[in-house]
Amino acid sequence: MFAAGARAETGIVTLVEGSPRLLRGATWYKLVAATRVEEADIVEAPDRAQAQIELAAGSVANLVGAGKLHFVPRQAKSPLPLLNMPAGWLKVVAKAPGVRVRTLPFDLVIVEGIAVVRADGATIEVFVESGSAKLIELAPSGADGPGRDIKSGEYVARSATGALSSSQRPPKSFVDALPRHFVDPLPTLAAKIKPKPTLVVDRDITYAEAEPWLAGRDRPVFEKRFASRLRDPAFRAAALPNLARYPSWDRMLHPEKYAPKAEPVK
Repeated sequence: MFAAGARAETGIVTLVEGSPRLLRGATWYKLVAATRVEEADIVEAPDRAQAQIELAAGSVANLVGAGKLHFVPRQAKSPLPLLNMPAGWLKVVAKAPGVRVRTLPFDLVIVEGIAVVRADGATIEVFVESGSAKLIELAPSGADGPGRDIKSGEYVARSATGALSSSQRPPKSFVDALPRHFVDPLPTLAAKIKPKPTLVVDRDITYAEAEPWLAGRDRPVFEKRFASRLRDPAFRAAALPNLARYPSWDRMLHPEKYAPKAEPVK
């Protein structure tokens, strides 16, 4: 079974409103200011809650719910922190070397600038407040596809059907829905926060909460991550009807299916 090990810290939580929480390994923790965020952590904010994370290189990310943010472990081929956001509002103030935000259909790379992203599955809205950004389409394999530059002041939207549109200013519907504090500059507070709080356990993840991550392109990673939860009868019972989707779990729970067949006696 998988056991989560210590990972590199990627930033510090400097603002918390509402009741956001942090998933480390397969366990939920209450999220409070001064929490150090590690690679592979997931921050989840319920409706109207917010969590601000100031990254190690100086960039700032503010998540507003209902939303989720996965801090993807750094890969050697990319120097940028990768924030996977399947849902929610995110305001990013990027400083070099920048930040890469992953949504379901494409990635957004901001080297130096400010951008706001709204994600709801395949429906995405992006507004570049200052600086510039690059929108990178993702191939089914996850490899980078064609790129498109987005200039300061530009708004780009992708509908659930895949249609892409842009305009020189965001529409009224986007502005009206914008979290109120996104209108102002995000404060930088990391230098003022000293204590490192002890994480308080909430509970372990349920199968219903794990399933959206297991259904994504990183399924093998999350299969391994959540394997320890198969010890829990309720989690295991919920997973069993879909076990064909998770080859490693099927092998763990039904090893007899994968045992070498005995040679026939001659």
